[in-house]
Amino acid sequence: MLAGTEHGISKANIVIGAAKDLDFSLKIKRERTRAGSGIGYEVFGMIETIYFEPDDGCQMDLEDAEGVGRRLYWPNGGPSIARSKPEGDLLIPSILPRRNGYVAMPDVPDAKRPEKNPYLVDCHGQSHLAPGEAPREAPMRKQAIEKIASKKFRNFLIFQPILQIIWIRLGGAAQWGSLGNVRHPISSLTGFDGTKMSLLMDPCTGECFFKGGRYDMGDRMILEG
Repeated sequence: MLAGTEHGISKANIVIGAAKDLDFSLKIKRERTRAGSGIGYEVFGMIETIYFEPDDGCQMDLEDAEGVGRRLYWPNGGPSIARSKPEGDLLIPSILPRRNGYVAMPDVPDAKRPEKNPYLVDCHGQSHLAPGEAPREAPMRKQAIEKIASKKFRNFLIFQPILQIIWIRLGGAAQWGSLGNVRHPISSLTGFDGTKMSLLMDPCTGECFFKGGRYDMGDRMILEG
C-alpha cells in the first residue's frame, strides 16, 4: 500500500463528514450540467491525467505506482472539463464510458516495461518495421480504479487528495497534429476550510464530481464548493 503523507490523510477532506454539504454541492453541479454548455457551464478542454497524492486508503502497491505515480490517465479522448456558471467550479459534464455496467478506464502502457526500440532501428539507423507495421509499444496494463481510490462513500469511489490535473486545450488533439498537444496544469490547493480537492466517481453511472479545496489555473484561484 502507498504510505500516507502529511497531506494524504482523510482529515484534509470533508466528503465523508459533511453529507448535507455534499448533497447540496452535487445538486448544484447536476443542475449546471443539465442546463447545458454555454448556460450552466463552459467547456475549456479535455482531461489527460489526474494525479493524486499518496493516501492511506489507496490499495495500489508501491511497485505499481513507481514511475508514473498515483493517477487516472486517458491517453486519448479523455473526458471534457468545464467551469460552472456563475460559480466557476470545475465540472466533468460528460459521463464516463462504461463496459458491462461499470466504468471502463482505458488500458495504459506499462511504465515498468517500456519498449526500448519501437521502430526496430539497427546500428545504422535503419528501421526494420514491415510496410504498414505500427511501432512496437510497451505491454498494456489496466487501470484498476478500485485500487487507486482512497475509499468508497455511498455510491461513489473517492479519489483524494488531487495533486494536479493535466488538461488539453480544445482543438489541440484534432487540429495541431504533428505539432503535438499543448498540455496545461491545474494545481490543487488547500481550501480556506482545510480541505483539498477530491474526485468523486460513481463507477456504475459514470458520473464524476470535484469536491473541496481550491484550484489554480495560473490566471486565477477559485474556491471549490
